[in-house]
Amino acid sequence: MQPYRLLDETEQRFHQNFLHRNGNTQVTSLLTVPGCVSAVQARKAFAQLIADYPFLRQKIVPISSHRYGFVQVEDHVHATLCATQPPLCTDALLKLELNCLLGDQEGWRALVVPDPAVNRTHILLTRNHAISDGYSTARLVNSLTLYLGSTPSGADDLQPGAFHLRLHHWRESPIETGKASYADFLRLQVSADAAQRIGQLRETSGFTSNAIWGGVFAYSYLRHTGVPALDLFTAYSLRDPSGHAEPLSKACLIDVRKATFSAEPLDLMGCIERYGWVVSQDKAQLRAKVATPVRHVDVADNPTRPALAFTNTGLLDRFLTPPTGRVLGFSTLVNRSGGNYEFVLHLGRFNGTWHAALAFSSLKVHRAAACAFKSQIEAALCALPAAFNLP
Repeated sequence: MQPYRLLDETEQRFHQNFLHRNGNTQVTSLLTVPGCVSAVQARKAFAQLIADYPFLRQKIVPISSHRYGFVQVEDHVHATLCATQPPLCTDALLKLELNCLLGDQEGWRALVVPDPAVNRTHILLTRNHAISDGYSTARLVNSLTLYLGSTPSGADDLQPGAFHLRLHHWRESPIETGKASYADFLRLQVSADAAQRIGQLRETSGFTSNAIWGGVFAYSYLRHTGVPALDLFTAYSLRDPSGHAEPLSKACLIDVRKATFSAEPLDLMGCIERYGWVVSQDKAQLRAKVATPVRHVDVADNPTRPALAFTNTGLLDRFLTPPTGRVLGFSTLVNRSGGNYEFVLHLGRFNGTWHAALAFSSLKVHRAAACAFKSQIEAALCALPAAFNLP
């Protein structure tokens, strides 16, 4: 057998969900850059990317009946012209790629869509969640923009238009999964006033932005549905903040924790306070490395309680090498087609703006219900006070 590295607990959990199409299947990041990127230019940039980030040139194979391992594969990048021109609307592109499933051993693929009319290119990078978290995504985005900027386009061997990129290994392997996917999402409109309120409340209360958003999320669902309780799962980074300059050898390094909002009546501020306390306790335990990670289940421990999830990829700008004008747009979403959560709130910040999306499975949630819940969250954001008045 080829040399391999066993997946750790988190990687294993994400990969099993990926194989079972159980909610945490794959991550798609949309990056918009200036200019029309050619296939030659993109191949060279991605070749440099996988040379610098070894986790992009590996597949995940079964080692035993219950364990999986990473195995290195050929790292030649291959480009294929799209049979039909994809849409130019960014959200339509994201939904298209979210629902185009990776093969069972395929680690990643990219879709490159030039838009000559506005002289920009959309790049969609899709990864198995076992090789992706918010931190590694930001590092990949920064490196890719640097490589694209230093690589002249050169003579192109493909006709103008959109094209796919993947390792040559996947081109010669079956990549059609034959499995349907039902991932959907809605963008939240975060007004300038709401963003200002979040900042003011963070400064006056001492709660983090995550605590405020998580409290708003839980409160909005309780108010929207009238359920007596819910479970809110949160993804935490396990990385050392001082290691940003170190080589990135591990692409997924997170833990998922659960907070239960029970039957006691909580107003908006009560939910923020409750979630802020949970976040501070979880972070303290993770730093101390004494707590046992919660088992990430397909449904809540109590099946009568709805399960929600919350993720924040953080501020992309702090990872970008100046000048930051090489990035015109950015967002990341996870395929939530398995329906193990009712909703997942994906957050990120870029260029001083909050980017928020509400992800769900169209098998489990009607789009009209998702729209109504989205409106409830937006209303709660607008109702945030500028200060937290403790009794």
